[in-house]
Amino acid sequence: MKHLYTLLIGLLALAPMAYAGGSSNSIMMAIIQQNETIVQGRVVEEGGVPLPGATIMEKGTSNGVVSDIDGNFSLSVADKSTIVISFIGFKTTEIEVGGRTQLGEITMVADLSELSEVVVVGYGTQRKVDLTGSVAIVDTDEMKKISNSNVSSALQGKVAGVRVTGDGQPGADPQIRIRGISSFGDTNPLYVVDGVITNAIRDFSPNDIESVQILKDAASAAIYGAQAANGVVIITTKRGKRNQPLKVNYSGYVGVDEVPDGVYNVMNSEQYGRYITMAFNNSGMEVPNGYDPNHEDYIDPNVVNTNWQDEAFKTGVRQNHHLNLSGGGENNTYNLSLDYFNQEGTIVGAGPNLERYTARLNNTMNVKFLTLKTGLVYSKSDQDNMALSNANEFVQGLYGAQFPVMASALITPPTIKAYDPSTWVLDDRISAASQYRYDSYGYGTYYDDIHGDLRITNVLLTNNILTRNSKVDRLQGSANAKVDFFEMLGVKSSNHKVEYDLNLSYNTTAVKSLTFVPAFIQSTTNYLTKSNEMLTKSNLSIGMTLAENFLTYDGNFGLHHVNLVAGTAFQRQTSETVNAVGVNLTEPYFLQVDNSLQTNADSYQEETVLWSYFGRLNYEPTKPNF
Repeated sequence: MKHLYTLLIGLLALAPMAYAGGSSNSIMMAIIQQNETIVQGRVVEEGGVPLPGATIMEKGTSNGVVSDIDGNFSLSVADKSTIVISFIGFKTTEIEVGGRTQLGEITMVADLSELSEVVVVGYGTQRKVDLTGSVAIVDTDEMKKISNSNVSSALQGKVAGVRVTGDGQPGADPQIRIRGISSFGDTNPLYVVDGVITNAIRDFSPNDIESVQILKDAASAAIYGAQAANGVVIITTKRGKRNQPLKVNYSGYVGVDEVPDGVYNVMNSEQYGRYITMAFNNSGMEVPNGYDPNHEDYIDPNVVNTNWQDEAFKTGVRQNHHLNLSGGGENNTYNLSLDYFNQEGTIVGAGPNLERYTARLNNTMNVKFLTLKTGLVYSKSDQDNMALSNANEFVQGLYGAQFPVMASALITPPTIKAYDPSTWVLDDRISAASQYRYDSYGYGTYYDDIHGDLRITNVLLTNNILTRNSKVDRLQGSANAKVDFFEMLGVKSSNHKVEYDLNLSYNTTAVKSLTFVPAFIQSTTNYLTKSNEMLTKSNLSIGMTLAENFLTYDGNFGLHHVNLVAGTAFQRQTSETVNAVGVNLTEPYFLQVDNSLQTNADSYQEETVLWSYFGRLNYEPTKPNF
């Protein structure tokens, strides 16, 4: 294609010359301007491959040339002029001459809007027009315009046919369905980062992404085998540019999250009191003392008028800071990124919150026929989960109705106080409270004789005293070696290419989880006894080793083009879990399992090994047959 484009450019360049030679009125003149310089250079793409047919123009004039077959050019321009280099599929580049005569190699940057027709598929690339399967290209610029804590959430609403659902907690892994409900088990897709299969996508910073492709149908993802039953998400991370000095980029933001106020119009204390009085009178029942103005326990609407939406929700703050250092020399490139993400949820209490640190280093080195690519990424996160989310987690021994936060904020009566210091000791109101030390921890509660039999728990209590925390450390290293056999043997061929690739990867993940459910009592129906008070500590370690090697042959036979990929892959994953549980802790609380009256421990270990063979053959005619 490049040679054809060069030929067309040459013909267009000769056209005006032929016209001038055939005109009897034409006068050939050589005009030599003062302070004129002949500049020379070489136009190449990012891999160092020359770009023949690139247009080099003196800005603001019609003076220009076309690069030759090796990308070289020579052009006479004014000393203080600017030259403009352009080529189809690449971004236009402008360079100030500044009196120089040698501009060296000029690397053209790919225009992604043009190159979107070339997509990354399993173990290679293909033109989109040649694909027979379904492959979606994600607009990464649009994806990064919205703040997201992980890559999976960033895909929401960006690709047709890909469904992303989650509970909105900071750092929570959403559920991704590329092909609908294809399994009753795990429906998450396979993730491939820089050509390497990985399971460490949760703490992946979206700022490190260069491009994303999604293989949606079985034909496109078949080369990855059964692992790709739910589709494949292929991610390419940023790398440095050749012959580029150190480039430092910083990006960051600070924003707020708010639950809209006034969306739900609920009753205040006065309205609720009238409603309760009417309801009990219509039922022929005695009105609770709290709504009888003549009773000493009457709840004055001017004193107690709790807006539970204001009490349960707060303004959340999220921030992200990203520092990127990149560059490269003649034969190598580097890219170092440091990322910090912090998000405080909109719910008052222990969670949800997320704090994450990520560091990534990518290197590329070219040595004649050998290309080496290495990557190293480390992430550390600290996540606090909600006590009871929309999933309404089961808590052993917890009595009474429990609702998600929003539901609790809507149904809890405004006549109950959000905070009440008297609830630290409820022995005089609830006989069973004598068995507890902290009772309701200073959070408001209801009383049957004052409020009626409500059987609800103060949402502020559950989300403050129930603790669900996890700390994650991930480290992943990967390396790719690519050998061009023809280049190694000194054979030059424009129609055939044989390459060998070796991918090696290892990642380790360590997860420390802590869950603490302390005893409390709010009423005779809403409580958690000391015998069910539980502290759980878990340590999970996961290791994954991957080794892949494959051959790629790409050849042209006249009007026929063939691409063949064949290889093997070895994958080994180990996981070990150690759990320790303590029941009925001594007070004051010191969160160690040994401080429990009853202790229990268990462990679990698992190993999975996968050895696979894969191959793909693509054929296309280089010219339509009619």
